[in-house]
Amino acid sequence: MDHPGKFLAARLAFDTAALMGFLEAKGVPLTWTNDDQGGVRERIKDDGVTQFLNVYRHTVGRTNDVLKWGDEIEYTLLASDAAGRRTRLLLRAAELLDILSQEEHAQPAGSTVAVLWRPEYANWMIEGTPGTPYRCYAADLDLVEQNMALRRREVEALLGPGQSVMTLTAFPRIGCEDSTVPPTQPYGPYARSFYTSDDAISPHPRFRTLSRNIRFRRGTKVDIRVPLFRDERTPSTLPILPPSLASRAAAGTSGDANGSTAGVAAAAADAPVTTPSSSAATVEDTAYLRVEDAAGVEVDYIAMDSMAFGMGLGCLQVTLQARDMDESRHLYDQLAVMAPLMLALSAATPVLRGLLSDADVRWNVIAASVDDRTPAERAGGAITKSRYDSIDCYISPRVDLKPELYNDIPVALNKKVYTRLLDEGIDERLAEHVAHLYVRQPLVIFSDRIEVDNTATTEHFENIQSTNWNTVRFKPPPLGSDIGWRTEFRSMDVQLTDFENAAFSVFIVLLSRVIIAFDLNLYVPMSCVDANMATAHERGAVGVGRFTFRKNIFRRTASSIRPGAAATSNSSASRAHGDGGTASATAAGSFLCECGHLHQAVLKDGAFEAYCADDDEDDPDATSPMSIDEIFNGKPLDAGFAAGQTFPGLIPLVKGYLASLALPADRRLRLTAYLDFVGDRAAGRLMTTATYMRRFLESHPAYAHDSQVTEDMTHDLLEHLRAIVNGNTHAPELLGDYYPSEASLAGSANAGAAADLLKKMRQELSGGEAVLHGSSVPGSFLDKALHHIAAAAEAGAGPAAGVARGAAAGLPPGQ
Repeated sequence: MDHPGKFLAARLAFDTAALMGFLEAKGVPLTWTNDDQGGVRERIKDDGVTQFLNVYRHTVGRTNDVLKWGDEIEYTLLASDAAGRRTRLLLRAAELLDILSQEEHAQPAGSTVAVLWRPEYANWMIEGTPGTPYRCYAADLDLVEQNMALRRREVEALLGPGQSVMTLTAFPRIGCEDSTVPPTQPYGPYARSFYTSDDAISPHPRFRTLSRNIRFRRGTKVDIRVPLFRDERTPSTLPILPPSLASRAAAGTSGDANGSTAGVAAAAADAPVTTPSSSAATVEDTAYLRVEDAAGVEVDYIAMDSMAFGMGLGCLQVTLQARDMDESRHLYDQLAVMAPLMLALSAATPVLRGLLSDADVRWNVIAASVDDRTPAERAGGAITKSRYDSIDCYISPRVDLKPELYNDIPVALNKKVYTRLLDEGIDERLAEHVAHLYVRQPLVIFSDRIEVDNTATTEHFENIQSTNWNTVRFKPPPLGSDIGWRTEFRSMDVQLTDFENAAFSVFIVLLSRVIIAFDLNLYVPMSCVDANMATAHERGAVGVGRFTFRKNIFRRTASSIRPGAAATSNSSASRAHGDGGTASATAAGSFLCECGHLHQAVLKDGAFEAYCADDDEDDPDATSPMSIDEIFNGKPLDAGFAAGQTFPGLIPLVKGYLASLALPADRRLRLTAYLDFVGDRAAGRLMTTATYMRRFLESHPAYAHDSQVTEDMTHDLLEHLRAIVNGNTHAPELLGDYYPSEASLAGSANAGAAADLLKKMRQELSGGEAVLHGSSVPGSFLDKALHHIAAAAEAGAGPAAGVARGAAAGLPPGQ
C-alpha cells in the first residue's frame, strides 16, 4: 500500500499544479491582448502538449493501482447582525487561510495533516479536503462525515461573535447592495461589475487577472441570464442598474473615459490597464457596459455580470483513482452520464442576487460567468459551449463506446494538437479529448512561469486542463509520483450538512465500484446528456423531470438465462438452495435476461417461470425517458416490484454490492442510511435543498409574492438553516430522521479530534477488512450481490420503500 503522505505530496503537486504555480509566481500576470504577445500563448500550449505526452509515455502502462479517493467542499463565511436581522458575506478567507494552513506548512516532507485548506476565487470562500486520501477499504467510508465535520469545526474555531461558516451553494444576496463585511463598492477595474466588487475577489492576482482577461477576450463583461421565478406580483421587467448606480447615472455623475462612476470604486477612475513589464503599451479597456449606457435599461430575467456570481458558488466534488488508464477513461464516460442526475438530486440554488430563480441549480450560472468566447466564436458556433460546461465527447477505448452512436454532437478540435497527438501514437478517442481541451486559450500567464522544464512539470498542461471546468475531468498521473490515473466528478451542488455531503460522496464512490464490478454500460448519446443537463436546471426537476437513460445497463453474457429456458434451471436451483443461498442469483428466482435486464422470475404452479417484458430486446442501446426515482430506485413491471423490474435501479445495485461485503453491523447501518437517504431524496420523499429553501422563503411573513428576497428574509432563512446544521432544529421534510448524526455533531468536537482522525486515516488495516473491489471483484461476490437484489425485489416492497428511514429509525443491517 502506498504511503499516504507520499501520495498526498504528489497529489498536491498535480491536482492543484496550476493553482499552486500561480500562487507561487513572483512575476507579472500578462494582460490579455488580441495579438499573442510574441507567441507566448502558443508557446504555453505547445509546451503543455509536450508535458502531457511525457506523462502519457511514462504512465500509459501503469496498472493495478488500488482505489484512493477524496472529496472537495467549498465553505462560505458569513457575518450576522441579529439585532438588525441582516446576514452578509464575510471577507476573511485570505486571513483565515493563512492560519488554517500553518499546521500543514510546519509538517516535515512526506507528512500530512487531517485537513488541507486551499484558496478559492471569492474572499468569502475556502476549499477544504481530507489531508490524506481515503483508501480502498470500506472502513474508510466511516471517516468521511467525521472529516467533513472536523473541517467545519476548524473554521468555526477561528471566527468571532456573529460570524459563521456554512456549506451553501449560493448566498441568496450575492451582488446586492451592502451584502459584504466589510462593505465594498462595485464597478472596479477588473470585473467592471454593476453588482460585485473587485475587493471581494481573493487577493492573489491570479483571480483578478482571470476576471479581467475573460472580459478582455470576449470583448464584453460576462452575460449571465437566469430565468426569474414569476409570482403574483413579480414585475414584468427589472432595472439592470442597482439603486446606487442608477441614482448616480441619473444625476450625471458618471462617465469618465474609462466609464467609471464618481464615488464608486474611485481607484478605478484613472487606473491604467497595462501589459507586463516586457511591454509598456497601455491596453484600452472598452470591454464593458458603461453605467450611463445602462441607465433605464430593464430586463425580464435575473441579470448578473461578473465571475463572482459563478466562481463564488459552492460545490461538492469527488476524485477517484482508477486501476489504470483504461478504467479511468471508462469511469469518466460512465460518470459523465450521471452528472446531470446528481446535479438535479443535489439542487441547492433557488435564489440569486436577491431574486427567486426559476431554476434550482448553479451550473449554468458558473458556465456563463467564465464564458470567454469571442463574439465570432459565440455567433459562429465553432465552440458551442463555455469552458465551464458538460463534456462534449466520450473517451473510453472500450467496445461499449460506439462513437458513431454516442458521440453525436459537434466537437471543436485544435487540429494542430490533434494531428500531433495521433502522430505520437495517441489513440483517436484520447487525442480528440485533449485536442478539444486545446481549443481554449491560457487565460493567466505569469511572466516568470513561461520558461519551465517540460520533463519535470505539467504546469502548462494544467493551465489548459484546469480551466476546462467540465462535469467530469480525466486526470493523468503527475510526473515522478506514485499517483495513478484519476477521474473527478464535479457536477454536484454542495449540501447544508456534513451528513448529506458524506452521503452523496459515499454514493458516488460505491456507484463507481458497481459500474466496474458489474461492468455496467450507461452510455446514452451525448446529445441526450446535454438535454439531461437542461432538464436538471428545471425547478423541481427531481419530481417532474424526465431524463433520458439507458434501458439496458447490463452486458449480454453467455451465462445470461434466455426467456423460456429459465424455468427448469431456476426451479432446480431453488430446490437445491431453498433458503435463497448465495450460489447464484437464480436461487432467489431472479435471472439476468438476454435482454440485459435483471428480472424477478414469477412463481407459477410451484415452479419459477422466466418473464421478460422488454419490448426492445433487439435494440440493446435503447433509451427511455425516466424519472430520477426510477433511475435510482428502480422501475417495476406493471404488476409491481414483486413481479420484476424493467429497470433495476442504481441504489438496489449499490445495496447488492454492499450486501456482499463483510461489514460490522454499525458500519452497514451507517452506509445503508446514506443510500436510503439518497433513495428517499430521489423518490421525492425528502425535498431537495432548493425546494426546502424556496418553501421557507415563499411562506415568510415578509415575502410580498414579488420574487424579491429581502435582507430580513435572507437572515431568517440562514439562521434557520444554521439551526438545522447545528442540530437545534429538526427538518423532517429535508432530512427525515437521518440527521442529526453522531459523526456530524459530536465526532470532531474534542481537542484531539484531528490527531485521532488522522491516525485512523493512516493506520494499517488487517487482512480481514472489507475491500471495495472493482475490476478485481471475485465471481462469488457478484452472485451474492445479485441474490440480494433479487431477494429485495421478491419481498415486493421495492427499493427504498418507507419514509425517511435511517440510523435514527433503527434499521437492521442489510435493509
